[in-house]
Amino acid sequence: MRKRTRLVAIILILAMVVTAVPTGIALLGGGTGITEGQRQAALSEASELSAASWMSAIDDGTKISSVTIPGTHDSATAHITPGYFLQCQKLGFKDQLYAGFRYLDIRLSLVEGKNGKEDRLKFIHAFGTCRKGGLPFSGTLYLEDALADVYEFLDSNPTETVFFTVKNEGSDEDLDRFESAFFGTIDKDPERWYTKNSIPTMGEVRGKVVLATRFDDVNGEGEDRMGLYTHWSQQDNKEVVNDPAEVCSINDSEQLYVQDRFKYSVNDKWGAFAQTKDESMAGDIILSFNFLSTSGSGSAGHPKAYAKELNAQLLNTSFEPGKSYGMIIVDFGEEAIARHIFAANFD
Repeated sequence: MRKRTRLVAIILILAMVVTAVPTGIALLGGGTGITEGQRQAALSEASELSAASWMSAIDDGTKISSVTIPGTHDSATAHITPGYFLQCQKLGFKDQLYAGFRYLDIRLSLVEGKNGKEDRLKFIHAFGTCRKGGLPFSGTLYLEDALADVYEFLDSNPTETVFFTVKNEGSDEDLDRFESAFFGTIDKDPERWYTKNSIPTMGEVRGKVVLATRFDDVNGEGEDRMGLYTHWSQQDNKEVVNDPAEVCSINDSEQLYVQDRFKYSVNDKWGAFAQTKDESMAGDIILSFNFLSTSGSGSAGHPKAYAKELNAQLLNTSFEPGKSYGMIIVDFGEEAIARHIFAANFD
């Protein structure tokens, strides 16, 4: 009886995986993927610039929203279980930054302090907890671990800035404690942060972390503390819409333009991304987030398989000279992808 129950469970799990994979993407990471020729061609773009310091070539007076910036989705998930469904990156924070990525997607959950200890914030994705390494005994990855990597990178590369978009992935009932724990952590190094709700210039934020928040200010921290107001409605529809990007307000004069259709099939996701790219509104008063990541349209997802196909298509895509594309945010980022994106600033 136990063997039969176990067999049924295995069959159900396999069925979930198969239905999650869109047409044209083979099980266990199929799809064409990035060829070595594509990779080498991308790595040769803007070859005069180091991936660790490419922002040094951007004028101080340029608004950060007018820069085309590579980013990573669910940035902390290089080590997470079960990886098949939840892993979205292969590089840790430090390696992402040195590869050229400057937008980090931060998903945190409150860990309540006990026996007099302070509350902490750990990285999660859905039901999985992110860890510091790939070994079974690797510890939980906390906010302060990520900040240590970010601060070290900026100390070594003071021409750069890191865009830090924070979302509470835990219970809304604990949002007051979440907010307190977050600011309690970053207030240990306040000089490292830009926290105003106004799009800055590059000159204002070199060597700093630019805060953007996706959680409500229940503690009354105020606009000068909460960073850029980057709240948008959940784009979890599977049906294709004519206008995949939505516009919402950052403040009275600046706007956010977001495409994050994370339940689309691979083909539909590429269509939404390409349309948003071609119709890009990024500029001095419009901040744009264009996500190339998806969890697929099935009952369970396999981000690595989808990213192989989507990232290969991205490397085949050209950018119009002199046009800004804002933040382009990917799964399973590597230097070739980051370089292809940031090279758009210099064509």
